[in-house]
Formats: sequence, structure tokens, C-alpha cells
Amino acid sequence: MHMDIDDPCRRLPHLWDVSLRQPIILYVERNSTLRHFMSDMFDLAGWHAHRAFDVHSAESLLRSTQRFSLLLTADELPPLNLLPGRSGLELVTLARTLPHRKELPILFFSIEDREREAKAAGADAFLRKPHDLYLLLDTIRGLLAAGGEKR
Repeated sequence: MHMDIDDPCRRLPHLWDVSLRQPIILYVERNSTLRHFMSDMFDLAGWHAHRAFDVHSAESLLRSTQRFSLLLTADELPPLNLLPGRSGLELVTLARTLPHRKELPILFFSIEDREREAKAAGADAFLRKPHDLYLLLDTIRGLLAAGGEKR
């Protein structure tokens, strides 16, 4: 009996093939452990996450034509090339100036109580770290639902 040997992954749906209906989250966080853990949680929730660890990477993605359903950014982001670090607040402000991102739902989180600054910069919601995982997921669900109604 002859059996064809093929790549078993070809028969499985690829995780990197993002459905047009699947929400895509641009997730900006400097802590790699947290970035990977949360990405796994987003996958379990049925969302896809593009991960960025600094403002420069996230800014490139925001300026691109890549479809995003939500921006989730931390405030504390690492410096680039030993220059002073740029904050997540700057990223929120930038997103609101880009014509194709004006309606993008934005969730901002920080160790410090920066809700007032986050809302002034254009964030739709604020959570303080460390955050309750269920509260985070519920907040994202609410923002995604509201974002879908805007379009």
C-alpha cells in the first residue's frame, strides 16, 4: 500500500490566515512575556493580534493600510536607539491624526492613573495595570462592538 506523505499543516486552517471578519488588534506592549500571553488570550477569544513592542513599530503599522479593529497600547514603551522613549499617549494622538484611523477604537492602559490624559489624547477606554483579565476582554468586546456600529 502506497501512502502519500504530505505536510499535515496543509490540511489545517492556518493561524496566520486572518478572516476578513476576524477582529485584528494592534497590541503595543514592551513586556515580551505579557505580549505573548495576551496574544494567546486574544487567539482564544477569536481575535488576531499584531504585536509591536515600541512606538516606532506601531507607528509603521498604523500608517500602513493594514486593517485593524482596535489599538491596544500600553503607556510605558521602550526608547528607540537610546533616544528617549515615546509614550503610548503619543501613539494614541498619532492614530487620531491619521484619516484612515480616526474611527479606530483605542484602549489605553498604564501602571499610573492616566485616564484623563488618555481620554484627552483620543483613547476610547482606559484600564490601569495590573488589569483584571476578564475586565480587559469585556472592554475589548465592547469597543469592538461599538467600532462595528460606527462603520
